[in-house]
Amino acid sequence: MDTQVADTLLGSLIDGRYRIRGRVARGGMATVYTATDERLERTVAVKIIHPTQASEARARIANFVARFTDEAKTIARLTHPNVVAVYDQGTHAGLPYLVMEYVRGRTLRDVLAERRRLNPDEALAIAEQMLAAIAAAHRAGLVHRDVKPENVLVAEAPTGGVANLVDSVVKVADFGLARAVEASADEEQGNQLMATVAYVAPELVTEGRADPRTDVYSAGIVLFEMLTGRVPYDGDRPVDVAWQHVDRDVPAPSTLVPGLPSVLDDLVQRATRRDPGARPADAGALLTEVQVTRDRLGDANSHTAVLSPVSDAPSLSQPTMMVATLQPPNRPSWARLPEGASSQGPGRRLQGRQEPGARQAPGAVP
Repeated sequence: MDTQVADTLLGSLIDGRYRIRGRVARGGMATVYTATDERLERTVAVKIIHPTQASEARARIANFVARFTDEAKTIARLTHPNVVAVYDQGTHAGLPYLVMEYVRGRTLRDVLAERRRLNPDEALAIAEQMLAAIAAAHRAGLVHRDVKPENVLVAEAPTGGVANLVDSVVKVADFGLARAVEASADEEQGNQLMATVAYVAPELVTEGRADPRTDVYSAGIVLFEMLTGRVPYDGDRPVDVAWQHVDRDVPAPSTLVPGLPSVLDDLVQRATRRDPGARPADAGALLTEVQVTRDRLGDANSHTAVLSPVSDAPSLSQPTMMVATLQPPNRPSWARLPEGASSQGPGRRLQGRQEPGARQAPGAVP
C-alpha cells in the first residue's frame, strides 16, 4: 500500500506548490521526498506520514492531524543552525505532511554503515552539534523523544565534496513528530511506547514518560555507537532489547574498543545512567560535558610526540626522529563553549521537570 502511494506521488503537485521530484527514504512512520517549491524556486524535503499511521480510524485521523499541526507549528518556531528547519505543513489525500529544509548530505546512519565507527575527535565533534540542536529544543520546552543516527544529518561540504567529519555541519531532524503520533494513539488505544528500542531510555520503557533527560540518554547511546560501531544491546525481539536498557548498565566503550580514553567511558556512562536523576539535566548540560571532554583530549594530544625521520643523519642505523607538538584544533564557531559554561565543569547537575512523551523519525528517515 505504501509503495503504491509513493509511486503515485512522484511528479505530483502538492498544495499547488510542491512538485515531488524523488524519493529519498522510507522509515517506520513516514516517507521523505525531494520536491521543488515552485513558488520560491528552491529544493525542499517533504515528509508524508504513512497511511498506516494516519488511517486506522476516522476519529483518530482528525485527532492525529490536529496534534500533528500543533507540533509542526511549535517545531517551526525552533530556529537554530543545527536544527532542520520546518517551512510548512498540511495534508495531501488525507495524509499529513511537513515541508522542511533539504539538507544535501548523508545521515549519521549512512556514515556509520560506511565507516563502522568514528575516532573520538569525529564522534565528539558530531555530538557537540547534535547536542546543540537538542539543547535549543529543550530551552524551547520540546523533547525530541527519538534521538538516533537516522535523525542526525551530516551535510556535504559547500563545494559538493565529502566534508571532513570534524568540520562538517550537522543537523537534527524530526523534533516532536513522535510525540504527535504517540499522543493521538494514546487517546484511542491507551499508553504506547513510541521509540526506537536501540536508543530508548529506561523510563520510557517502565513509565512511558519523557523529559530532557530522556534525550540525554539516547544521545549517550548514539555517542556509544559512534565510538564502538555498535549499540550496547541486541535481541531477537524489540521488547527484549528495550528491557535490557532497564535491567543493565551500558558498558564502557573501552571494553569493546581497547585504548579509548577513560574520559570517554566516563562521559558515556554519565549520560546513560539508568536513573534519570543521575544524568546531566538536559542536552545543554551534556553539551558542556562533551566540550570539556574534547578539551581534555586536546590537552592530552598536545603532549603527544609526532615522530618524523630526519634525513641528514646517515650515520645512524635507525633514523633519528624529531618531535613536534600537536596543538588542539581550533573549533569552528558552532562548537564554541557557551558563555560561562567552561567554569561549570562536567559535574554540573540540574533537576529537570518531567513531561509526558516518545517514537521513530527530513532529509532523515523516521
